[in-house]
This record gives sequence, C-alpha cells and structure tokens, in this order.
Amino acid sequence: MIDRKLEIFRMAATLGSFTGAAAALGMSQPNVTHQLAQLEADLGVALFIREGRNVRLTAAGRELLGACGQLFDDAEKIRRSVRYAAAKLRYFAVGGTMTAGGYLLPGLIAGYMRSHSAHSLSLSIANTRGIEELLLARKLELALVEGPFERGCFMSEEFTDDELVPVFAPGFAAENFSLAEYLQNGGRLILREHGSGTRYYFERFLHERGINYEPGAILEVNSFDALKLLVREGLGITVISRYAVLDELSGGVLNYGCFLEGRIWRKLNFIFLSGADHRFIDNFITFCRHNFKGFSPVR
Repeated sequence: MIDRKLEIFRMAATLGSFTGAAAALGMSQPNVTHQLAQLEADLGVALFIREGRNVRLTAAGRELLGACGQLFDDAEKIRRSVRYAAAKLRYFAVGGTMTAGGYLLPGLIAGYMRSHSAHSLSLSIANTRGIEELLLARKLELALVEGPFERGCFMSEEFTDDELVPVFAPGFAAENFSLAEYLQNGGRLILREHGSGTRYYFERFLHERGINYEPGAILEVNSFDALKLLVREGLGITVISRYAVLDELSGGVLNYGCFLEGRIWRKLNFIFLSGADHRFIDNFITFCRHNFKGFSPVR
C-alpha cells in the first residue's frame, strides 16, 4: 500500500547508510540509491547529505521521516481493518496504564471477546502520558488509566476505586508504621518513574503530609516485575496497587501494610475522545462493570 521508495527511505534514514538499507531490504545498493534519487526528484528536495559511506538527513528528510511514522501506522490500521472486515470481525484498540493494563484489563478483554465473538480487541500498555498520546493520535478507542489525565481533552467514566499500599518483603516492616520515621531512619523507597499514575499519587500524599526525603532514598524502576523483585530482595519498600501484587501477596513472598500517616486512594477512569465509537465504548464499559471483581476492604 505504501510506495516502496518510502520504505527504502525510512530504512536508510534509520540506519544512516544506503549499504545498510540495501542489506536489510535484500536489495542491491545501486537499486537503493536509484530509488532514493527518484524519491528526491519526485519531491523536488534533497533528503540526504552524503558523508562518505554514511548519510544523514536534511531538514526536509527529517520532516519526511516524522511523517512516515504516522503514514505507516495508518497503512497498518487500514490493512488490519480490511482483514477483519473480510473475516466479519470488528477490531478495537484498547489501552491501559501499567496497573490497569497489566492486571485488570487482560482478564476483562478476554471475557469480552469470549462473549462478543464478532469483536477482536488489542491492548496497549504505557504510562499515563503515553496513553494520552495514543488516544490523541486516535490509535486507541478508549483506555483505563490510574493517573490524572487532561480532562479538557478527554471524556471519562469512573470505573473503580484503587488503594495504594506499602509493600515489602516478609519481616521487613511492621504491618502499621510511620512513613516519615522510615525515611528519617534512612529507609529506601523503590518507586515507578515520574509520569506514572502511581508515582503521582504517592508524591501528592507526601506533599500533603509534609513528608520529605533525600534524593538518594529513591530507587526508580519503570518495570513492575523488576520493582517487585527488588522489594522481595529486601532493598526497600514500594507503594503500589494491591492489584499489581495479588499473586505475591497470596503466595506470601510479599506483605503489605498501612502508613500511620493515612491511606492513599485514587480512581481508575476510562477515558476516550468525543469522536470515538461510543457504541463499543458503552458496551465495553458496561461489560467491565458487570464482570469486575474488586477487593474487599483493606484491613
């Protein structure tokens, strides 16, 4: 569907080499050079600056490379839509932030597809900022997020409450303890990166209670799996949704407790754009509400 010259251009721009592009695409270098010269002639601009055996992009080349990202994404979406139409399926892209997408949505999506055999769903997972960008680019129909979102940009439906709790290795901390004292005594926090909903709500909790920490008290991890392993090794405590550590809590390899300073609550929200497929969105959210089993109250 996409002009072959653009595919060659993107490969050469990515690798910074016509020779590398030829090898990657199974073409001869003269053919690659000819195709790119033809593309430059079609556009009436120079796309590359030759530097010996390597190349770099001109300003026009950088602009074209940026446009290619959206173009290739759109072409894939069209191909997928056509394939699903031929199979009499409707395709919808769903997104979720790390907690929602990693631990709540997979089971709900599987259940929805079992009960809606004519629908096929995909799941993209990113932090809140990443999910917003995917929605604004209309690469997702809707998303379930745990972080604050731009309410002026998106429509939303509340889904459920979620509590963030301190989690630690067995015996590492008391069931109820002071976060301020833990930090004053040199305790380490193992936290998600800035831009995540979990980090936002925990930082807000610290600010509201006037709790400070030294920069060295934070170990940032952008993977839940790595974060949980570090906590299991006794390197510190984390603050996380119980949904993200359900298996570890059930297996006894991690424990959770409560801060004496209070509890940390947040809302999980479905967000979407006004021009999205609201029939699907309404059906999916209704299904999720009817089939979601939350936690009983925290002790």
